[in-house]
Formats: sequence, structure tokens, C-alpha cells
Amino acid sequence: MDRWVLHCDLDAFFAAVEQLDRPELAGRPVIVGGDPASRGVVATCSYEARAFGVRSAMPLAQARRLCPQAVFLPVRRERYEEVSRRVMAILARESPVLEPVSIDEAYLEVRGDGPATARRLREAVRREVGLAMTVGVGPNRLVAKMACQMAKPDGLLVVPPDAVERWLAPQPVDALPGLGPVTAARLRRLGIETLGQLATAHPARLHPVLKSRVAEVQARARGWDPRPVGAGAPVRSFSEERTLARDRRAGQVLPVLAELCEELGSRLRRHGYRATQVTLKVRYADFTTITRSRSLEQPVCGDGELLAVARELLERHVPAGRWVRLVGVAAGGLVHRQDPQQLQLWPGDQRAQRLAEAVDRVRGRFGPSAIGLAARWLHQGRPQGRRVPSEHGPAGLPGGGRPVSPAGPTPGARGAPVEPAPGRRPRGGAQR
Repeated sequence: MDRWVLHCDLDAFFAAVEQLDRPELAGRPVIVGGDPASRGVVATCSYEARAFGVRSAMPLAQARRLCPQAVFLPVRRERYEEVSRRVMAILARESPVLEPVSIDEAYLEVRGDGPATARRLREAVRREVGLAMTVGVGPNRLVAKMACQMAKPDGLLVVPPDAVERWLAPQPVDALPGLGPVTAARLRRLGIETLGQLATAHPARLHPVLKSRVAEVQARARGWDPRPVGAGAPVRSFSEERTLARDRRAGQVLPVLAELCEELGSRLRRHGYRATQVTLKVRYADFTTITRSRSLEQPVCGDGELLAVARELLERHVPAGRWVRLVGVAAGGLVHRQDPQQLQLWPGDQRAQRLAEAVDRVRGRFGPSAIGLAARWLHQGRPQGRRVPSEHGPAGLPGGGRPVSPAGPTPGARGAPVEPAPGRRPRGGAQR
């Protein structure tokens, strides 16, 4: 075969990096996500921890009950990104047709001997980086991904084109990517347990469950996937959210919201996007979750601009006295800097952009806490002009410890005095 698709996935990536940096953790159950006494969730865990039933996205407290002897570690996003870049550079040496889909996995299209290429890549990643990488090899993205999942951990599985349907047929229906657990359960109630049964069933029998997707799903059950490598779905939104260490009144979450807007603004600018929609997410103490959005006349990427909209949504839609356990903010309707742009009519447009870029330069040199929105350091409902104590803000602030706001003064929040914001949650999806 001349064209092969490889799906490369680093095994238990965050935990594997921690074991790489701390050899004494090798062979021990490692859980990455933070303090098990907090209300955070498992970002990923080593296979030693999975043997006790620990899984990604599980509450840390539950993980501790299942595996009390585990080593719990905080997320070190910068370190993981550094290692990820090294791995992606190794993959790029084999083919220019590379599509990273997350921090720890990528698709690669190669010509010639695909299985030999997969073996070389696994050896190179282990030798140069020190990590195990599972690779699935097949004629298209779908088959390569399913092969990779079956080969985990630290494996290599090749499915030649002439063996695809035979290999897929005995696999359970919920093994097909894109077929959710609810749909899989409904298919089982029809007596359809395997992909082979799904592929050969009469379309009329499947229509009550799959509706207009019958033909597509049956084709995928036979291994059909025309999607090219390197043409991933466009980015639709960025979001940041945080589960609070303990419930707070809605009138007390403005400092957390400000920090989330800083993180969100930094991500937008780093990737060259501006947003035309801002969405606020709030989960109440009773786990009821609401989202409220507002569309903008002009795209924005500044921290203060994002906070202004998020704060307006908070004050308009969330009662100040309501107890909150999670708050989040998302930027949607993204416009990339390389997209065609409407001419900017007002000098303030350019000024806001230059100011945001200056903030990024300061943070890049002195750290993310060197400069920020004044709302992050609210106390007694008002921004503080005096030097900020260590428990209410970072040390070494510009101007002798005074908080600096790139958006100008921010009015105080409603309600009781604000406690320090809890630690940051990890970005990105849970790891396998």
C-alpha cells in the first residue's frame, strides 16, 4: 500500500511526564490533577492507578478512596507543552502531512512502508524523549484511531486495507468513534451488538435510532472514512472554567471571573483570534447549570473587554446571593487575524490591541501574575490601591505591589468580602 494513516497517542501523557522527571515514581500509581482534598478532577493517571479503578475526569476525592497510596501531583501545563512540542517535531520529520489533535496525539499521513515508519517513530520517541507512544496504522483516520485504542498501552497495531471489514466486524458497536453510549444502548436493544451486525442490518431497522445518519454510520462500521489528514475541524471557541474550592455567593466570584478572562484573553491572542461572542457559565450549589451569552458588534481579545461582558452577564442573570460552585467563561464566534477583516474606524480599536499585546509581553517576561485586572485583587468589594498582602495577590507586582489593570478601574463586586481565588484548573481535555 502506498498511503497509510498513523494515529499516534502518548500513553497516560501527564502522568508519564511526571514519572519521567521523577524516576522514583516509576511503577507507582500517579494521579495528576491537584490536591485530593480539593473538588477538582483527575486530569490523567498512570496505568498503575488505573488498575485500582481510577479514571480521567473522576473527582480527586473518589480517586483517593480507590487508591489511597497514589502520589497526587498538580498539573504542570508548561512542562507538558514543552514535551509535546518535542514529540511533534519527531513526527514531522517523517512526513509534512501532520495533524495534531491534542497535546498528546496526532494523525500522520505517510507514503511507502507505513508499519516500518510507525516502528521508527515509536523508537525515536522512546529514545529521544523517554516516553511510550502507541500507534495505530490503517488506510484512513477511523481505522488508525480504532487500532490505536486497541493497541494501548505502548503498542503498535497495523490493519491492512484488505482486512478492515474482517477486523471491524466482531468489535462492539460502542467501539465506533462518534457513536455515543446512548445510541449504542438503543442499538443493543434492537439486537445489534457488533459492528458487523450494524454494517449488514436493513436500513429500515436502524432508522428509528440513527435517523438520517443510517447510511453514514453503516459505511463507517465497514471502515469508510474519506476525511483527509491535515484538514482538522476549525477552532470554534475557547473556554476557561473553575470549580471553586468551596461554594461562594455569586457576588463574590468576580475575582475568579477576572482571572479566567485573563487566561482566556491570553489564549485568544496567542492563537491569533478575537471573539464576537462571550458566554458565561455558572453551576449552582445544587448542580443546576446555566449559560448566558452575548454577541458583540466588534470582535475583542482584551482581558478587560472580556471581563466587562462576562460581568454584565453575571450581574444580569445570576442573583448575587445565590451559592455557586463553578464559574466559567467562553469566547465564541472566533475571527482569526488572517481572515478578511472589516476596516477599523475608531482609534480605540488599535489602542486596545496594542495594550493587550503589551500586557502579554510583560507576562512573558515576569510571569502570568505580574500584571492583571484590578478585579482579581478585590477586597471588601473595592480594588485596593495599597500594597497587596501575599494571600490576596502575587508578590512583586509592578508599581511597588499595586495591582495594574489594562482595562482601567473596575467597580467593586456586590456582596461580602472576597476570599483569595482558588488554584487554577488544568486546561485541555482529560487524558487517556
